[in-house]
Amino acid sequence: MNVGNSVRKAIDDWEHGELESAMLHACNAVDGTAKKLYPTLRSNNERFTRALRENYGILGPMGAPGIDLVATRFPVTVKRPTALGGKPDIADVIYGVHRCTHGHGDELPDGFALIQDATGPKRLTRMEIERGKVRLSDRIIFGLLAVAVLSPSNKDQAVPDGYYLTFGESEKLVINKWWGRTIDFLPIAARDPTPQVKLDFGDWMP
Repeated sequence: MNVGNSVRKAIDDWEHGELESAMLHACNAVDGTAKKLYPTLRSNNERFTRALRENYGILGPMGAPGIDLVATRFPVTVKRPTALGGKPDIADVIYGVHRCTHGHGDELPDGFALIQDATGPKRLTRMEIERGKVRLSDRIIFGLLAVAVLSPSNKDQAVPDGYYLTFGESEKLVINKWWGRTIDFLPIAARDPTPQVKLDFGDWMP
């Protein structure tokens, strides 16, 4: 799988308002990255979710700012969650719902469609949660892409000129200049003042 092509396709589809297709390609970019990072792991689930958890310092600021992704568990049911404690974290939700559904060509379950707000105010990210349902912001697409782009395993990748990611109020990350640069991004993310909040859903948890 060519990670660069998946990144390009995700951005192209998002720009055309095709959020589910963009999410599919973003998940493919993470899949391809995870296979490089953990070549001895045979489980797609374990590879994918591990790649995300080890990069919550990227996924969180880029795709779900303000949420403590390490501590938060979501009130949904997914097959074989791999998060510590057995309750699904955001990596389990993305893999168990979005990656698997799109990867198998199925329709996304009711209550999980992405919220289109990445084009809105820069500091506003929405998430809608009900018992058994979680609607993430479409910013999560760019969080997934950032995990792939910044991974050192992808430093040999490329996209056509002109593709970029944004962070915060004004940070522009030209993709072809940022492949493999996790170590350079983390200090930038650390300067963001957004507090990290653990979401607690109490008796909603399955």
